[in-house]
Amino acid sequence: MKRFGFFIIVTLFNFGLKAQNLENHKSKPLVVHSIQEQIKVDGVLNENIWNKLKTKTSNHRFTQHYPYDTSVSQTQTNFELAHDDKFIYAAFICENKNGHKPFVVQSLKRDFSVLTNDAVILTISPFLDGQNGFSFGVTPFNAQREGAIENGGTMGVTTAWDQVWFSETKISDSFWIAEMAIPFSSIRFTKGSKVWSFNVSRIDYRNNEISSYVRVPRNFNISSLVFSDSLIWDQPLEVKTKKFVLIPYVSGNFLSTGPGAKFTNSPKMGIDAKIGITSSLNLDITVNPDFANVDVDVQQLNLTRYSLYFPERRQFFIENSDLFANFGFRQIRPFFSRRIGLNDQYDGNIPILYGMRISGKYGNGLRIGAMNLTTDEVVGKNNTQINRSNYTVLAFQKKVFSSSNIGMIYVNDVVLGKKFADSGELKQKSDYNSILGIEYNLLTKDNSWLGKGFIMKSFYPGLSNGLGYAHATWLLRKTLNWMFMWNHEYVSQYFKARSGFVPRVDNYDPSTGRVKKFDYWRLEPEVKYTYYPSQNNIVNNISVMLYNSSYYDSMFVATESNSEIGFDFNFQNSAVIHTSLDHEYYRLFLPFAPVDLPGGGYFTGQFNWLNWHTEFSTNTRKPITATVEFTTGKYFIGYKNEFNATLNYRVPGLGKKKLPKWFISSNFQRIRIDLRDSGLYNIDLVGLKIEHSLNTTMYLTGYWQLNAQKQLMNMNLRFQWRYRPMSDIFIVFSQNWYQTALTPNALTESWMAKGRSIAAKLVYWF
Repeated sequence: MKRFGFFIIVTLFNFGLKAQNLENHKSKPLVVHSIQEQIKVDGVLNENIWNKLKTKTSNHRFTQHYPYDTSVSQTQTNFELAHDDKFIYAAFICENKNGHKPFVVQSLKRDFSVLTNDAVILTISPFLDGQNGFSFGVTPFNAQREGAIENGGTMGVTTAWDQVWFSETKISDSFWIAEMAIPFSSIRFTKGSKVWSFNVSRIDYRNNEISSYVRVPRNFNISSLVFSDSLIWDQPLEVKTKKFVLIPYVSGNFLSTGPGAKFTNSPKMGIDAKIGITSSLNLDITVNPDFANVDVDVQQLNLTRYSLYFPERRQFFIENSDLFANFGFRQIRPFFSRRIGLNDQYDGNIPILYGMRISGKYGNGLRIGAMNLTTDEVVGKNNTQINRSNYTVLAFQKKVFSSSNIGMIYVNDVVLGKKFADSGELKQKSDYNSILGIEYNLLTKDNSWLGKGFIMKSFYPGLSNGLGYAHATWLLRKTLNWMFMWNHEYVSQYFKARSGFVPRVDNYDPSTGRVKKFDYWRLEPEVKYTYYPSQNNIVNNISVMLYNSSYYDSMFVATESNSEIGFDFNFQNSAVIHTSLDHEYYRLFLPFAPVDLPGGGYFTGQFNWLNWHTEFSTNTRKPITATVEFTTGKYFIGYKNEFNATLNYRVPGLGKKKLPKWFISSNFQRIRIDLRDSGLYNIDLVGLKIEHSLNTTMYLTGYWQLNAQKQLMNMNLRFQWRYRPMSDIFIVFSQNWYQTALTPNALTESWMAKGRSIAAKLVYWF
């Protein structure tokens, strides 16, 4: 008992000492001084402005974010900022603790993940709205990562955003140095600004530590903007930024549609322009854009009745994309940019003739956006005529309180030149679909309350004003130990979002071959408790959660429900174990077949079953990492086992500098369904991705995928050379195969070539 009392006293003393250390090392506002001397971004720091940084007279002690958030960092990081009339300069000196160990760096490729790479990151928010900002980071080998911060950074950083900026790093035995130059023209800010907000984060997986200048509690994302300090300019920002950027391209696509088919050549030219209306408001113009440099989609297996969501990757739609694309919920989007230029009835991209977009800030409290694009007419599958269409999106957000906002959106798409027969005479037909919506986004000053509420209304020919609504509310309360979440959704069968993504309204009826529309409600509560054991070298935290997601019809009778009780074990070395017991319930109001049943059969009626699910992820700091998932239980009238494994190999550094040039990742998913008398089904999804970074600006990526559900196999080889900032050369080779029976009665199937293409593209950023 005496020993226990002594232990408690020592523990409290240590905690008090740490708390005192934290008190002594609280962040302070940083003054950014204007300089006249020329800064050479070389990672050497031999300019006068960096003298106090090198002599440690400006030492900034960081606070741990992981594995603990109650002590100062064990690895030191020091930094300074300066500016002239064109650039923001930043310099970082990062302690190279345990230098005999290799850095945890996945590759030299741009836009790395902070979950798997050592790095130092500068976060800035010019508008002080708690919602939007920018992130710039580098690894010790100078791989760059820039991203836009949306929704306060609660969900991380959107790295699809690309801009011109410069950096260099140098590595020594005792520290590594990073130097950055960020053009004012590459970011958005209010002219005459005196104060921004900022934070600096250090990712040091080599020593199993994440830290930041401004303390971020470990139950929040390290990029959360509410955890920041003031960045004070020594004089109001009256810098002149570039007002015009021109980005022309030329490309050629050599396409073969199948075995024996000749290659056809389709050369293409186009141009993009960026015009700075103000320092915070930008006009984008595109004419005949090309998307040959877009990464391939990661294949997914789908045993549901609804469409899957694939993210937008095309550059034109990325900047300020949250203003347009984040309105609503993931399953209730009034605008989904992948609808533009893509159609199930057409293989490839439907040409976008031209488009323009204005987006950005008007002052610190108002964001505005306007977009208009027109797509060309094409002939699709089975000679389906796809008419020329025009798309318009208007959106704005107004800041309220500390970090919340009110937003509105208007979406309209019109099919141009569509005709129909009337008494033997062709006449123009009105074919449009519009959405008008308003929403409130809640984010409190301390990030502990998050929420959203919205209501939207459809407009199209023949719809009365009292029909076609969708609305939802979402509220989340988060503390260190507790998380409570509530969500409700309602979508009317008359709510049509032709340019959006609302999959659950459409229900396919295999007995008639038609799609039927139904209202639906959804209720989704969740509660989670997380326990952080103290003085534990093995376990970082343990969580238990209760979750339910239930869908109801218009009479509020349940049609689908998923309930889960789950446990998470997060270890200090970053390994994770998750296990849960799930209950599934389905009331099939339409016939449904998750697989092709014999004789075209399908299921109807009510079904419910239990599943056991477990998942294990290994230490992400090791060169070889793996994630393994297994689910087993009943399934309709039989049983289902699902196995999913991902294996990554970070090839050890090569050459004298030990550069991480190779990264190999593979995934395998097998779903085994035993429906007893209705058959045994094995569905496989296999993928292999190999990345070779010749240096930090030149990459070769190979991707092979096999989707047995779609009977499709594809390979994609992509070479990218960023020969100057934001200017690229792309060469892409794609090959597709489909599975087909050798003879009408064959029991085996063979892979045959479906088509191949070679695309080359040159982009130059003026």
